[in-house]
Amino acid sequence: MATTLAEPLSYSRISTYNECPKKFELKYVQKLETPVHWYFSYGKSLHAVLEKLLSCRIGSDGQLYSNDIPLFPTSLSKLLDDVWIADGYADRTCEEKQRREALRVLTAFFPVFRSTWSQMLYAERPISIELDGIPFVGIIDRIDRVDSNVLRIVDYKSSKPRETSMLTMHRFQVALYAAALQQQDDFRDHRFILQTYYLRENLKAEMREGTDACIAKARQVVSKTASRILAGDFHAKRSRNCRLCDFRDSCPVYRTA
Repeated sequence: MATTLAEPLSYSRISTYNECPKKFELKYVQKLETPVHWYFSYGKSLHAVLEKLLSCRIGSDGQLYSNDIPLFPTSLSKLLDDVWIADGYADRTCEEKQRREALRVLTAFFPVFRSTWSQMLYAERPISIELDGIPFVGIIDRIDRVDSNVLRIVDYKSSKPRETSMLTMHRFQVALYAAALQQQDDFRDHRFILQTYYLRENLKAEMREGTDACIAKARQVVSKTASRILAGDFHAKRSRNCRLCDFRDSCPVYRTA
């Protein structure tokens, strides 16, 4: 049995393993090629615009500046064009439909961004740390300072908050980030608000109470997941998601279903 992980864990790796250990093995151990899907391109495009916005500052004139150059009247549409990823769309019509949706989402979000900009402490903050001896990496979309002792951890999602299980996983993600920050001297004594922001609905899901228990649970999940990976537990887990899995043709469970 291996005693160390081949690569650090991340939210996506942990969530993949807990969805299906066999899927984790095929994707991250055997490293089978993953097909390109339009929704990955869509999400990356939205995040690229957000990264640009979050790196700006608001001047005394109320204007947004990037490297001392006014960002606007450069339009959101132009920013989106500059970073748009066209991979995975079925055709030009589907791509243009999603581009219009992305512009609608960004336009609705922009006033929210401006109104909360003054609270922002960090954007696109990388983390690489050990959680209870387990290597963990990630990138935190945004950290806000609420007051001297409270920080808000924000993760932006381009997907819809469709199910309770998905909401739970997204809360788990920001709890993971809080657990990682607690290992760093700059954040050790802070309390955390955990927020997932759903861009399509312009909707936030925020947890202010019970965060300590949620963070502790996240650490337990990391530890348990790492132990099972090190033990070589890559059993296939049958679910309704099997027919949508990118690796179904390589999975013994799906082939015998």
